[in-house]
Amino acid sequence: MRGIEPGPPERQMLAELHGFDDTVVAILSDPEKAEGAIARLRAAGYDIEVLEGESGKDHLDPAGESGPVATVKRLLNAFGDQYRVLERLSHELDEGNLVISVEAAPDQADDAVAILQDHDGEFIWKLGTWTYTRVGE
Repeated sequence: MRGIEPGPPERQMLAELHGFDDTVVAILSDPEKAEGAIARLRAAGYDIEVLEGESGKDHLDPAGESGPVATVKRLLNAFGDQYRVLERLSHELDEGNLVISVEAAPDQADDAVAILQDHDGEFIWKLGTWTYTRVGE
């Protein structure tokens, strides 16, 4: 029996990046609403990363990183709209807003999105193994 061909390098990279299921990313501009979203997400059992300021911008560079945000960055780089998305996230950090990344299994991603929307999350993206989708344009 012949094995499955590994495919092009970029496809191999994507496969290697996904040791977990989906990720949801959002921007929150109101600190109180961000705190509420973070509390609800953590209470619901989600693993989250919160980026802000210059350290958040540094974190947007995936070189040598692991975790949900690094995976999001690598996925966006692999798919094509990466510059627009990463530029927007970087701009929002410059403006003093927070970027929240939520690790969420496929059956939990919609709940994470709802929590972020309830707290006025903007520029929300659901990222899957092979796709990413802007939510609520």
